Amino acid sequence: MDKLFALLGMLGNTGHDLILKATAKHRGGGQLILFYLIQALLILLCTLAAIPVFDLGPLIHPASIRYGVPIGVGTFVLYMLVLLSLVNGEVSTNITVFRLNFVVSSVLAVLILGEILTVRKIIGLTFCCAAMLVLFLATPRQRRRTHSGLGYSVLACLVAGGLNVLIKTAFNNGVLLAQVILYRYLTVALLAGMLFLFKRRPNEPSGGGIHLLALFSGAAMMFALYFTFAAFRIGDVALVTPINQLAFVFSTTGAVLIFKEKLSALKIAAIVLAVASIITIA
Repeated sequence: MDKLFALLGMLGNTGHDLILKATAKHRGGGQLILFYLIQALLILLCTLAAIPVFDLGPLIHPASIRYGVPIGVGTFVLYMLVLLSLVNGEVSTNITVFRLNFVVSSVLAVLILGEILTVRKIIGLTFCCAAMLVLFLATPRQRRRTHSGLGYSVLACLVAGGLNVLIKTAFNNGVLLAQVILYRYLTVALLAGMLFLFKRRPNEPSGGGIHLLALFSGAAMMFALYFTFAAFRIGDVALVTPINQLAFVFSTTGAVLIFKEKLSALKIAAIVLAVASIITIA
């Protein structure tokens, strides 16, 4: 069941990735905080309503609070980095780099959680590192530091890797699924709300289409979150994360069809290496 849950989480991530790109393109990425705030509030309110309706346990759960808050801080930083990476960057490059965060997760899972480092994992991680190198080479030299958003994507990859291990650690220590999502997005909503109020200018125009994008994104994220967290609860980080992050293949396909991104030979080679990495590990 852990593989099935991870695959369903992957489908939710695919939709979420494409909505993030549409958001980053909206008005030049000028309303990312508003988008993120609306998305977090939607997930928070739906989770808050679901817990008593479906009898998912107590609203106040100390272990879930203890882990949900730092997970929420990490989540806020993570998706701000992803959004910033897509303002000028491409899904086919930056989302692929971000979704390869299972490399970081796998290494940390071995070091911290005591998971076994097999030959298959070593080969898979080698393929992954090669994919990231090829993607870097596929980015024109003049865009690597300034306009590609690649630096934000690499940082997002590192943060996500650590966050995956923290989530698995949380479930190993008795958190409840709905409750950890609740406190995760309560933290995200508070941070996004404070930043929005701090950065908001007087008489700033309303978000327009950003509200609808945020609602669709929140729905996709809730779908991905439920199945990804369920997979983490019963499966190993080094197995669940690679399957879940396979979303970048479908996101890249969608970016080519919807946003007319171009795939160079180097990008295709990198995607093949990344897929080989996931298949080898999973």
